[in-house]
Amino acid sequence: MILRLIANYSIRIHSRTKYVRCGVTQRSNVGRYLGQLIWLSYGLLSAVPLTSLALGAYHQVRGREDDARGCAFFAMTGFLSLPCSFVMFLSSPYTLLIDADHRQIPDWVQKMWGKGTTRCFFETRLEGLEHVSDLKERAAVYVSNHASWLDIYALFWAEPIALKIVAKKSIFFIPLCGWVMYLIGHIPLDRRGGGKAVLSTCAEMLDRDCPVFFFPEGTRSFDGFLQSFKPGAFVLATRKGVPIVPITILNTAHLMPSGNEFWRGGFLRTGNITVIIHDPIYPRCEPGLDTTRDLTHRVKAVVAGPMK
Repeated sequence: MILRLIANYSIRIHSRTKYVRCGVTQRSNVGRYLGQLIWLSYGLLSAVPLTSLALGAYHQVRGREDDARGCAFFAMTGFLSLPCSFVMFLSSPYTLLIDADHRQIPDWVQKMWGKGTTRCFFETRLEGLEHVSDLKERAAVYVSNHASWLDIYALFWAEPIALKIVAKKSIFFIPLCGWVMYLIGHIPLDRRGGGKAVLSTCAEMLDRDCPVFFFPEGTRSFDGFLQSFKPGAFVLATRKGVPIVPITILNTAHLMPSGNEFWRGGFLRTGNITVIIHDPIYPRCEPGLDTTRDLTHRVKAVVAGPMK
């Protein structure tokens, strides 16, 4: 009887051990497959900068220096994005659970990525940073002119400002790029659904003292001249009673004209970029005054000033 009980107990222990081993093996397999999927994704994505590099070599042999420089620029930014995005993914639990508002780690990584790319090709001069020294981690709406893909890279040099940029929703569906933009906290804009949803999201961010950024022209200028401003950023600033910080970005349209970016192979002239941060402008509430229209006119005049 005792021997039979011992035998039954041994069988149960063996069965449980086998089950535990199977569970560990299954988890191990899942981890291995997940790791292989990640490395496969990065391997495929590395083909993009490699292609840009090969295309740049072709342009260099053909004597097309601006085209070769543009391809080299996108190859550099592509190669740097791989380790930078890996750091963002590793830090994502902390970002999403503890620092969901300001997202300082992703913001620091994106700035290192942008600076690491641009310093190899041109200098970015920053003026007027003292104008926003009192606005660090405080609610404000930032706006600037928009004439080139390089505008985003130029803004990365505004070190103390953790900008959350309103961008087209379609960009967020691009593998790696879109995932990283989500982790950084950039704001998707669905143009088909109007701007109410994005203004609501931005208003909530301002309530948490998170600055937001708009390109009020809505899209890149094809001739380098300032286009009309859409009202969204100014309606938001008026409703929330926060300042608008105008920014002027100079010479990006010359270096990389709109229409000559990554999708056409790349194009980059020599030169330097200047980013001018102006004094904050507050909404004026006066009887009979259209506050939003007045704010729009004043901000646009300041942005346009250095462009003349």
